Amino acid sequence: RKSLKRTWRAQRIGGDDLSLAQLANTSMPDRSRGVLRAPRRMRGAGVTQGKDRRTRADLRLYITGGEQKGRKLASPDVYIRPMMAQVREALFSMLRDLRALDGQTRALDLFSGSGCVGLETLSRGCAEVASVDWSEECVEVMRQNARACGYEDRHTAVMARAEDVLADPARYGLRAPFDLITLTPPYEEIIYADLMDSIVRSPALGENTVVAIEYPVELGVMPSTLADGRLVGFRNRRYGRTVLALYVYRPDGSHDLVPHPHEFL
Repeated sequence: RKSLKRTWRAQRIGGDDLSLAQLANTSMPDRSRGVLRAPRRMRGAGVTQGKDRRTRADLRLYITGGEQKGRKLASPDVYIRPMMAQVREALFSMLRDLRALDGQTRALDLFSGSGCVGLETLSRGCAEVASVDWSEECVEVMRQNARACGYEDRHTAVMARAEDVLADPARYGLRAPFDLITLTPPYEEIIYADLMDSIVRSPALGENTVVAIEYPVELGVMPSTLADGRLVGFRNRRYGRTVLALYVYRPDGSHDLVPHPHEFL
């Protein structure tokens, strides 16, 4: 972890963008070289999101804001790691500051689980959302929750791997680019360098697309820019052991919020 921070800090001090190749080859605390993956000691390690049976009590998921505020959501009977209510509230506060969420916004929610992030996006005024998860049980629960909220016409549930959807949204009937992409990946199951590479190469991104990604504090700090400066970090905030990074792809200056590079140190 210390090595990772030193590498990223040195790269920023030098004024250059951190490449995905360097990101992938940095030593990490899980003792694997060449991967950017959360350590297996985290809660939930040893189970697979969306597949293994859930062993803890009901998650008590609910929408924290908008027209459906307080709405309880069903959760699938498989292990998921949803975005905490506190982090969701912080996310939508950042989006409000960016003026990135309105009646014209089209959003893509990846690693959706119960669909709570995508449904809250609709509750807070988004035009339409596509929620993606590779678990059949999760997709069925998403549809159930969308019906309960009355969002069937504005919500699309897709059963697929996030990386496949990023590579070719049209294959799944999705119209790209999107205005907002949210990612709540299972920390210990993914390689963040590969995921970020999939994002920056994806046709799902267009000018000013906002990308919000959750990652564990054990990874250190995400870079302030990626992909030769095309993906620019605006916010990077910690909530307990969870960190939320907010990027904008090829920003043209139309967003009100200015980048906070010091938050990526």
